Amino acid sequence: MATRACFTRFSRLVLVGVATAVLGSCASSAGSSPATGHALTADGPPAGGILGVPHAKIGTTWRFAFPTFINNSKTTVRITSVRLDNVPSGAKVEGYPLYSMKDTNGYILDSIEGDKNTAGTRDMTKMPNYAGKPIVIRSHKDSGDYYFMVKVKIVGRITKHLSGCRVNYTQGSEKYTQKVRCEYELDMK
Repeated sequence: MATRACFTRFSRLVLVGVATAVLGSCASSAGSSPATGHALTADGPPAGGILGVPHAKIGTTWRFAFPTFINNSKTTVRITSVRLDNVPSGAKVEGYPLYSMKDTNGYILDSIEGDKNTAGTRDMTKMPNYAGKPIVIRSHKDSGDYYFMVKVKIVGRITKHLSGCRVNYTQGSEKYTQKVRCEYELDMK
């Protein structure tokens, strides 16, 4: 003979409460969002102006420097990654390489791949890429010799600027994300 389960209103509420608590704790431990950070100040030409090119062409690949960073906090910052928040159609981000000014002979603001005819250009494809290693910035110091670039391939007509440099970093065991000003123009006139 089968027994019939009988639930009272109280037992249903208890079951719903337990399920909510279990699912809620699983969701929060699965991947909590980083807090909004305020430890960094952007520095250098990309922080205050617009980098770009006047006659961009479909099929070309450009690299533009992210700002360098100053840690204004009392705690060491470890930058773990960067990205652009606003990438218009026609532009395809192919990566965020990390370079050393020692390797590139300075802070390179922009570079086009395959350009052998322009004096003073550097072939960034031949430079060591340190992406995947954190940039460590001590309290009240700058990012030193290291800087990120965004590698962008033009795959269609671009009518808006690329913008919004997002920096992800840790301080101790805490994760943060911070948006700093940057803007890149690929003018197709």
